[in-house]
Amino acid sequence: MKALKFIGVLFLLLLAVLLTLPLIMPNHAETSSSIFVQTNAQTVFRQVNNLRNWSNWSPFVFENPTMVSVYSGPEVGVGSSHSWKSDDMEDGSMTILASKPYEFIQILLDMKEGGLALDEWSFEEKDGGVEVTWTLKLSDLKYPFHRYFGFFLESMLKPMQEKGLEKLKEVSEVAPQSIKIELIELEAEPSITVLDSAMVKDLKIISEKNFAELQLFMKRARVQPTGTAFAMYYNWDDNKPVLMRVGYPIAEEVKESGRLVYFMRPGGKALKGVYVGSYESSAVAHYDIDAYMRDFGYIQSKMPIWEDYIVGPLDETDPNKWVTHIYYYLEIEKEESESQ
Repeated sequence: MKALKFIGVLFLLLLAVLLTLPLIMPNHAETSSSIFVQTNAQTVFRQVNNLRNWSNWSPFVFENPTMVSVYSGPEVGVGSSHSWKSDDMEDGSMTILASKPYEFIQILLDMKEGGLALDEWSFEEKDGGVEVTWTLKLSDLKYPFHRYFGFFLESMLKPMQEKGLEKLKEVSEVAPQSIKIELIELEAEPSITVLDSAMVKDLKIISEKNFAELQLFMKRARVQPTGTAFAMYYNWDDNKPVLMRVGYPIAEEVKESGRLVYFMRPGGKALKGVYVGSYESSAVAHYDIDAYMRDFGYIQSKMPIWEDYIVGPLDETDPNKWVTHIYYYLEIEKEESESQ
């Protein structure tokens, strides 16, 4: 009887301790891990800013075979959401609250009975790569048991963070590195051009023919180009003719001859991408510029896409060293809204 009484008293003391300790525990907690990734910031940023990509590297997703996912909202950035149901973890959802391209992402985690939390990501460019930091923040932890979870948060979740960052590093370093892109103001420039069209498979042959015709004209007319050859594409469709204008910039207006016409290449706000590699593989550069516009919320104008061939087959035999500048004209509404 005394033994049972002793056990009862001991149990009450233990319960009192278990209920008292959370009173002095903080109602918030966080855990953070960092890793250095040998690529540029936008390449890693896009792995995080598109919630569908988390299945490539997050252990909370790719190690959960019973997870059923539903994605909603925009494909990337603010408002993008992922909700899930799983036999192996609590049901929940995550929604991107803030997305500053290539610098910071904040995500709201709703763990239902587990409460709310914030996932924060920072991307800091450094020599040779980018330092990525993943921070999980819990606040308003309920008394008493959620505060125990907060107390042991780092020991429980930091290993998972580190595992996810290692996988993120692996995925990002083998992915094609995003090209350099910048917002610029283009000046209008006079040029001599040929307007033509061709199916995608014939573009190379037709373009070379037109450039040769332009070079012959400039030689006869004693006109010197002021820059490198360029092409402007008004549409792109594998099943329809592509309307294109190829030409050379010149110092002043010249007398036109047949198909060869004087053309004022337009100025305006544009994104400039620098691509190094063969023309056949340049599609990756256009995908990068499309992604850059989505990241920043820019809107492409209806003006043609312009490619400037800085280094090409006439200058360099190795196609991996060819340099192309690609320009996407932008609608002005984005710029006006930023200035207001």
